[in-house]
Amino acid sequence: MNRIFHVKIAGGTYFLLILLTAVMVFAFWCMKAMIVVVALGLIIIIERIIHSTYTLTADGKLVVYYGRFYKGKTIPLIDIKDVELKRSSGFGGIMPSKYVLIHYGKKNLLSLVPVKPEEFINALVKRLEHRIEEE
Repeated sequence: MNRIFHVKIAGGTYFLLILLTAVMVFAFWCMKAMIVVVALGLIIIIERIIHSTYTLTADGKLVVYYGRFYKGKTIPLIDIKDVELKRSSGFGGIMPSKYVLIHYGKKNLLSLVPVKPEEFINALVKRLEHRIEEE
């Protein structure tokens, strides 16, 4: 059975949405030509926020999906070497957050920000242990 985890929306993303919305309102009054570009940017960002997921599949893969406009990434669970829960300081310690750092392949790193990072790590470790037992 597939297990889907949603991506946590960072504070910087909210700031970008507010900024683009303000530019959009300003463009309605002053710069009519800029409306299309700003609206397209807003649509892409909102679509990415809504549709970004991390999926642990039943066939032993981690699928990182960032929406329709971005290429996803698929990592076989057998390639994952290590999983760590890290803490970032955010904007100078003002907005600390947790993220999951995955080591896979030959010195490849992947940083993921699920809504519930501990639950994501527990599910990933369970799947990794199950995969090791099968082989």
